[in-house]
Amino acid sequence: MSFCGLDFGTSNSTIGIYNNHEVEMVMLDDNKNYLRSAIFLNNETRQAMFGEQAIEEYIDGTAGRLMTSIKSVLGSGLMDEKTLVFGKLVPFSDILGYFLRNMRVSAEAQLGQAIDSVVMGRPVRFNDKDDKIDQAAEDRLRQIASKEGFKHIEFQHEPIAAAITYAKTVTKEELAIIVDIGGGTSDFTLIKVTPSDQENDTNILASAGIHIGGTDFDRLLNYHHVMPTFGLHSTIRSVNGKDIDVPTSYYRNLSTWHKINDLYAKETLIDIKRFLAFSNDKKLTSRLLTLLDEKQGHNLLQQVENAKKELSDHNQVALDLSFVENALQLSLKRTDFENVIADDLEKINEVITKLLTDASLKADQIDAVFFTGGTTRVKALQNKVLGLFENARVVRGDVFNSVAMGLSTDALRKFG
Repeated sequence: MSFCGLDFGTSNSTIGIYNNHEVEMVMLDDNKNYLRSAIFLNNETRQAMFGEQAIEEYIDGTAGRLMTSIKSVLGSGLMDEKTLVFGKLVPFSDILGYFLRNMRVSAEAQLGQAIDSVVMGRPVRFNDKDDKIDQAAEDRLRQIASKEGFKHIEFQHEPIAAAITYAKTVTKEELAIIVDIGGGTSDFTLIKVTPSDQENDTNILASAGIHIGGTDFDRLLNYHHVMPTFGLHSTIRSVNGKDIDVPTSYYRNLSTWHKINDLYAKETLIDIKRFLAFSNDKKLTSRLLTLLDEKQGHNLLQQVENAKKELSDHNQVALDLSFVENALQLSLKRTDFENVIADDLEKINEVITKLLTDASLKADQIDAVFFTGGTTRVKALQNKVLGLFENARVVRGDVFNSVAMGLSTDALRKFG
């Protein structure tokens, strides 16, 4: 029996194998050990491309369909819907299947043998409010993995997997909180680690999660500080002579990866152009139409994501919008970014505070805070969380691989 640990993430995905008696991360995309969770369906070759190559093909103008943050359909109303792929309606579960198959094939190529068993990561909550939807999301992911060739499938909460990785690094008994924040979810686990002669005994005390992640931060930054440049909050003159706001739905869709394609539909674009013909600020709304005509929405959101990352190290960054209008630039400030995500950061801390209460612990009892997941690189988030744990030491794990490494270790325990 051969096995792997697979971390299927909203923004990035990783997979680990057990090779030569140790965990080994699989090379997935341009010799990187993580893969952007994106698929491009090429209309010309009728083949699927993955990761950064998928995004580059789309931005370069190749005819096809780009889908990103594909994990987000789990736990949402899209789970049972179908979409058009190469002229046929297929369920979104098939799209996720293409992605998992690509990861499994890459892992088998590196391992040199077929893989029939997997421990898959899952967030503490696929859906924050509905237990039935949450369980249905896990069941659907199990079905997809089974269809793509895995015979033995187990699940592990992603922050617990990160805790397994963290436990290997400690030399004394301690209490720690695992803070695992990726593109789609924020997950937390309280653990007690006790070193022994053989291995570290990890006692999971409590876990919690909330559906907030890096893609939410991108959406907020894009909507509040970029979309006004494209006409958000501008008006049109209605048939009765009154001024009304341009619909915010255009801009909300342009700030959400998996909804951008909806705006490119021929009939939708005709309706938007007809509506904006009476705009009171045609300079702004003409930028919106150019963005849609040139299908540059994903490119714009990618630039915003890059700017978000830079704002962790700079007080201000310039967003180059020359692909929309010659010499157009927009200045984005760190303070503006931190202001728009402040409510989400507060919600994250509320979840952590409740987690401590549920575990009958106080913040000053926590010895260490272990950060993993790409979004934990946001300085404002780090500072907000650490404000709860002033006496704890800070440990920063591998932002992309800590979860998959723990899943692979868990797979060894379950299948080895």
